[in-house]
Amino acid sequence: MSIQVADDRKIIVKVPLGTPTFVAENFIREKKDWITKQIEKVEKQSKLADFMGPLTEEDIRQIKKKARVIIPQRVEYYAKMADISYNRIFIRLQKSRWGSCSVDGNLNFNCLLVLMPPEILDSVVVHELCHRHHMNHSKEFYDEVLRIFPDYKRCNKWLKQNGGVYFKRIENFGFECHSNALAR
Repeated sequence: MSIQVADDRKIIVKVPLGTPTFVAENFIREKKDWITKQIEKVEKQSKLADFMGPLTEEDIRQIKKKARVIIPQRVEYYAKMADISYNRIFIRLQKSRWGSCSVDGNLNFNCLLVLMPPEILDSVVVHELCHRHHMNHSKEFYDEVLRIFPDYKRCNKWLKQNGGVYFKRIENFGFECHSNALAR
């Protein structure tokens, strides 16, 4: 069973087919404090995003321009440091993802990462590079991430707590996710 609090503060509960209603209700009661914290987090992020205002098309153009310079530099730095190879880098404006790594060795990054503190960007870069050795989130994967980037847990926590603000700033932005592939 799982519970999710959506951006509109709706609570989504997923239960296996055939689960009795009382079991789901008990699960929700057990998670009451967590649900309350998540709703508070969503409200805080919404207020901050409203205060900061939505990003414009020109903002996005400038962010992508900056990302096309900064992100490949950080990837190259950590790839050399950890002796990890990769294929191509793609930079996109994405609504719900910070990065990913394909089985072909392509690294994908959200251009919004350049708006964050540099160590947050670095933590995502290292995370995706480590997927070149571990295409999962196993203990071995996280051991490698922490070996390369010891401050990963703090940065990941920051991203979970604050990343929603950045997504909210583009949620009403009518855009297509144009990719910018960068050759090595």
